[in-house]
Amino acid sequence: MKESLKLGAILFIITAICSGLLGFVNNITTPIIAENKKSSEQKAMKILMSEAEEFTEVPGIVDENIKQLYIAKSNDKSIGTVAKIGPSGYGGEITVLIGFDLDANIKGIKILSLAETPGLGANATKGSFINQFLQKIPPLNVVKTSPKDNEIEAITGATITSAAIVKGVNEAAKYIIDHKQELLTEGK
Repeated sequence: MKESLKLGAILFIITAICSGLLGFVNNITTPIIAENKKSSEQKAMKILMSEAEEFTEVPGIVDENIKQLYIAKSNDKSIGTVAKIGPSGYGGEITVLIGFDLDANIKGIKILSLAETPGLGANATKGSFINQFLQKIPPLNVVKTSPKDNEIEAITGATITSAAIVKGVNEAAKYIIDHKQELLTEGK
């Protein structure tokens, strides 16, 4: 009995030391990871809205579909918006940045993260899918073949992923169009 108590105490001490070390490392790395993520998002926004000099986050967005919204500015004038959305795809949440000009034309889309099926839904990050959105004005629809002006061709074998992204883009565009005046005022 004494031997098992001794082994239990040793195991407890080792576990406590390991837990303490993991907590310490987590406290050090969490701000670094957050800063790297923010920097990565800023770079992606700059790619979407290359003429923008700065991006100002719009506080207090109360829309379940939009995680964050930014006003893109050049020479202290609003030139568009960038929305960060998180629609649910086949494999979970898909984090997407969408750049819109002042007329709600899509300037670009960047998939930041997804957990979709490799070789199917994961193809949403490829140019063949993403480039379909350029200069289109939502609302958009998903089709399986031969898309027209307001349509996006679904990724083969990944209609759920395609539809989720299009739905998220449409919802973000609707919010931006519905709140255009206050967003432009906010951006000044």
